[in-house]
Amino acid sequence: MQRRAGCIAWLIIIAAIAALFLAWQYFSFRLANRTLPAWMTMAGLSVEGMTREQALNALEVAFATPVEVTYREQRLSLSPDSVGLRYDAEETASNLDAMLSAREGLDGFIAHVLRRPPDPVDVPVAVSYSEERLDGFLTRVARQYDQLPQEPIPLPANLTVRSGQPGYELDVEASRSRLAPALVSATNQRVELVVRTEEAPPLDPDVLDQLLQSLLEDHEGLIPGIFIKDLQTGDELKINADVAYAGLSVLKIAILEETYRILALPLDPEMTDWLSDTMGTASSNFKANLLLRDVIGNGDSYRGVENLTASMNYLGLVNTFMATTYEEEEEEEKVVPLTIVTPANSRTDITTQPDPYMQTTPLDVGVLLEMIYQCSNGGGALMVAYPGDFTVDECNQMIEWMSTNRIDNLIEAGVPVGTRVAHKHGFTGDTHADAALVFSPGGDFVLSVFLYRPQWLEWEESAPLIANIATATYNYFNPAQ
Repeated sequence: MQRRAGCIAWLIIIAAIAALFLAWQYFSFRLANRTLPAWMTMAGLSVEGMTREQALNALEVAFATPVEVTYREQRLSLSPDSVGLRYDAEETASNLDAMLSAREGLDGFIAHVLRRPPDPVDVPVAVSYSEERLDGFLTRVARQYDQLPQEPIPLPANLTVRSGQPGYELDVEASRSRLAPALVSATNQRVELVVRTEEAPPLDPDVLDQLLQSLLEDHEGLIPGIFIKDLQTGDELKINADVAYAGLSVLKIAILEETYRILALPLDPEMTDWLSDTMGTASSNFKANLLLRDVIGNGDSYRGVENLTASMNYLGLVNTFMATTYEEEEEEEKVVPLTIVTPANSRTDITTQPDPYMQTTPLDVGVLLEMIYQCSNGGGALMVAYPGDFTVDECNQMIEWMSTNRIDNLIEAGVPVGTRVAHKHGFTGDTHADAALVFSPGGDFVLSVFLYRPQWLEWEESAPLIANIATATYNYFNPAQ
């Protein structure tokens, strides 16, 4: 009997403890229900720790706040009214209450006691918008901010070219897919629209041609010959490039090339002296004639000019020749040969009355410079036409010799200080010329310019014009952004 009474007493104690435990659990359950749980969201908004009223108020604020929309770097504001956005607070509150009622029932209490977290729940929020108005907004954005690609534009006043501009087009479908969810979200209120980019049209030699023509139009009666070549892409620009002009000292480039074709490195001091005086600022005709006679002609001046002309023809430069050495035609006791007929000096539509004893064209000189440049990089026509006669070092030395011709005028004056210009210039009473390899950050290029004015060409006209042509060309290869 006594044992039975003891068992009953223990049962009563256990029951009391259980009752106290359940009472405490129920109290904590009711306390927890005063705020919304961590596993509940509303329109993507975490409402953990909020009261019912705080959560509903946060939704009111969110759906009254404009969505920040970005078209590339342009920020736009999309107000809820502009897309007919409607938020039904009463229906949303009813949905929340239904969810809370289920949570506060027996199942909810049992889950609380067992510390069993419920599955996450997103309470339905009553919000809607007009798809038609959203499409209208996107259409207006596209109309205002889309732009077609813009072609490069010559800017004659600045001797430069404005680079082409890329095109932009709003991808309406993709942008709608991003924007629509943001309108019914209480948290995602920044949207970057999807914009397709079409690359800017590349620079085209026609743009440079327009720029140069604007420079030349103020020089009535002048016959300009210009050849430009992009040594990276092979693009060319030609203005009277195959017209015959007096060869002048520019033909010393051919003498330089032929000297290196015949001689091997290292050059002896005498050859170095002759080349220095021929290609440098002194531009010695006497030393050039020594090279023609003793190197190219093997002791015979006439054979020297014949060999040079034959080599130019072999290289495809059929409009380039020398019939005499420098200044020989001025010596009356010398027998001067007849001029050599070429396609360039046979033209009847245009003439510069070129020196009958040494001629070339802007194209021929430019192509010869290109050959030397290619050879300095281990390839090109010189190495193909004369296998074994040229090395990379020899062609680099040719460029170095032309780089010593520092006159701070003509092409040199038209490019930024410090730009490497390997060139040879020349002039006579009616013809002034400069031909160069120009090394620039935006790409290396050939620039060959010849100017002719009947009777007499003033240096005050030719020098700044050639410099401006060089500036425009340099800026084309290095356009302002």
